[in-house]
Amino acid sequence: MRIIVRSKRDRRKVVLKMPDESFRRLETLLSEYGFRLDALLLDLARTESIDVPAVSDGELKSLSEEVSRLEEEVYKLEGKWSPLRFKTYYIVQDNRNLSIQLSGMIAENKRLRKTLGLEEKDWSEAEELIRYYLSI
Repeated sequence: MRIIVRSKRDRRKVVLKMPDESFRRLETLLSEYGFRLDALLLDLARTESIDVPAVSDGELKSLSEEVSRLEEEVYKLEGKWSPLRFKTYYIVQDNRNLSIQLSGMIAENKRLRKTLGLEEKDWSEAEELIRYYLSI
């Protein structure tokens, strides 16, 4: 099979020569794995040399099984990770709310100490934590 790809802007063209049997096999593999033929042909046309190692059907089948196994593992990990992410979100929200409450209590304590004429306390560690949890 001879495939000719032409540019729309100028008069350049790229000619790809491929045996018919290889082209049919390529089409079936692309459709099996959900790739588009036109995208592959454009990628092939852009590259100057292509070094594709020969892969037997047995190797392809074992690679397909490996991909399936890895996909299952990814889904299992996603199932474990999703609830953790959900819990973490609510813990972060709780920390922010507590930081806001703590900030208000520190401000009230400072005002009351000033009103009563008591010495001021150092709240720098708590204020540093507040800034951390409020991402300021």
